[in-house]
Amino acid sequence: MIQLFIKRRSVFVAGTALLGATVAVLDWSRFKISYPLLPFLKFDALGIPMLLSYFLFGFLSGMITSVVSWLSISTHDPLFPFSGLMKFLAEFSTITGVYFVLRAHRPTSNRWRTLSMISGISARVITMAVANILLLPIFMSSYYKTYAAVIVLIPLISVFNAVQGAVSVFGGF
Repeated sequence: MIQLFIKRRSVFVAGTALLGATVAVLDWSRFKISYPLLPFLKFDALGIPMLLSYFLFGFLSGMITSVVSWLSISTHDPLFPFSGLMKFLAEFSTITGVYFVLRAHRPTSNRWRTLSMISGISARVITMAVANILLLPIFMSSYYKTYAAVIVLIPLISVFNAVQGAVSVFGGF
């Protein structure tokens, strides 16, 4: 995939900084919609500037803006940086899923674009299912004492991640 503005380092740095700042502003704006089935999960638009940074400036820029979201979310509650880590894993896995398809084949048709969208959403759902199974009993042991308690929630969390991934991918494309 050919990035639009990767050739000039100053444009790369400025564009990545601008989209990273946009991620931070969107995070701090508190414009989030609760997922009705699990109210601690929230829909937001943070993934859109992350995917835009990937499309405009390359994979490294997408990774940097994902790290910015991790840091921004973690500063809300310094005692609970777990939600920032989970947001980073979710958005970075979406970018990675899109990256692998677009890296393998240039998006010459809508079929490849659609396949990259599906790949990004699928990578997000799978990564977050595994991350929730492994990390929730560790970081949130007062709520989820066993892996079985987390596995019961995985279908609901997967639906949330599929919808949030679609918002990110369709907004970024």
